Amino acid sequence: MNDVAQHYKISRTDWLKYRIASLVREEKARIINDFERRFIGGMISQEEFKKETGINPTKEMKELRSRVSQTPRKYIMSILEDIKKRENHKGSNI
Repeated sequence: MNDVAQHYKISRTDWLKYRIASLVREEKARIINDFERRFIGGMISQEEFKKETGINPTKEMKELRSRVSQTPRKYIMSILEDIKKRENHKGSNI
């Protein structure tokens, strides 16, 4: 630690403050990213996101959330349509 402080020509205390602040910023960003992922995935509400992070979800996050929630429905609907087509095809062959 002394070597680093001497290299940057700052006190050990200032260097430690800088490193701790850097680690806190990284951890805060990781936590917010996790809450963003959970919001977009539909696991938490907009109110919960605001309560936990202190910020409102962005417009882009809300748009992604709506797309993500529609994707499984579209996939299921496409499977159901394929089943109906197969059933109709079988019925016409009989």
